[in-house]
Amino acid sequence: MEKQTNDLQDKKEQILSEVETYAKAEYELARLQVIDNTSRVVSTLLLTICIILVVFAVLSFCASAAVFAMAQYIPTWVACLIVGGVYLLLIPVLIICSKSLFTDPIVQKLSGFKNIEELKYETLRAEGRAAVHRERMNGHVRFAQAMYAHYTNLLQTAWNTIRNLFNK
Repeated sequence: MEKQTNDLQDKKEQILSEVETYAKAEYELARLQVIDNTSRVVSTLLLTICIILVVFAVLSFCASAAVFAMAQYIPTWVACLIVGGVYLLLIPVLIICSKSLFTDPIVQKLSGFKNIEELKYETLRAEGRAAVHRERMNGHVRFAQAMYAHYTNLLQTAWNTIRNLFNK
């Protein structure tokens, strides 16, 4: 009887340890997902702001170029096209470089990871750990259900035996 009690106590401690590990893994997964999503939102916001500023600059410099080009040797329309074309080329450069200019620095600031790939790798690892612990917890639940059914049957059998003894 004492051995069963010790086994149940050991099983209880093991389950509590598993629950704690599972909770930590789920917390880490949630933390990494929040960092990933936040960095994406902030970097997209910064990229949008930069594109708006560049568009504003393009319009401003195109207008300024038209005014200053009138006094130059080249036709006004040529000067406007040159200045406007240079600033229009900045938009694709910003889009191409957005990861290194915005996303990676935000990820590094929020999480301490070097870049978004490192964050994604850690997120995948955390998802794997959480899945393993989730499966273990399901096993413990099934074990607890089986133990409950077993002890319920034992109690029912004992009760029926006692009733039969007193009914005779």
